[in-house]
Amino acid sequence: MAPARISAGFTLVELMIVIVLISVIASYAIPSMGSLIENSRRHSAVSDMITLINLARNTAIMDQQTVTVCPLDSANQCTDSWNTLPITVFRDPNADRVLAHEDDIVRITHLAKGGSWEGNTANRPYFRFFASGMASYAIGNLVWCPDDNDSHLAAQIVVNMGGRPRLSEDEDGDGLLEDASGDTVTCS
Repeated sequence: MAPARISAGFTLVELMIVIVLISVIASYAIPSMGSLIENSRRHSAVSDMITLINLARNTAIMDQQTVTVCPLDSANQCTDSWNTLPITVFRDPNADRVLAHEDDIVRITHLAKGGSWEGNTANRPYFRFFASGMASYAIGNLVWCPDDNDSHLAAQIVVNMGGRPRLSEDEDGDGLLEDASGDTVTCS
């Protein structure tokens, strides 16, 4: 009598079951991965902007002079092109929102791709911090929206008179942020 042979491979049925299980798991994991990437982009963009605002405020306090945050045009004047131009933090001793000397630059940041910023600073295209750290009349907010304009992924940074940035929150639990007036933050 010949000894029984032991098979060391998989049958076609076993292989098909494994492939089906992998595809089911992947169908749940891949959409979650997309959401994770979108949330990461938002977090990165918001963190970069808050870092710039805090840097400007701290520089104003440490150097005891006015510091401005804004995108600069070709004439080195503040403009409201928050999406197309790099954001510049600079010492502004004349408080005229003009970069007079390259030595006054504190930092220039090119914002990350994947979304866009809209500045809501009344009629001012800048944030200004005085030697006390106060933003005074240069207060407002910045809204970040993803490229697909999904308002559920929007973020809003509010700069108060004290010069401190804070993030808006979803107060009513509908998945959308509300501004200081209670209005929904939307992406257009």
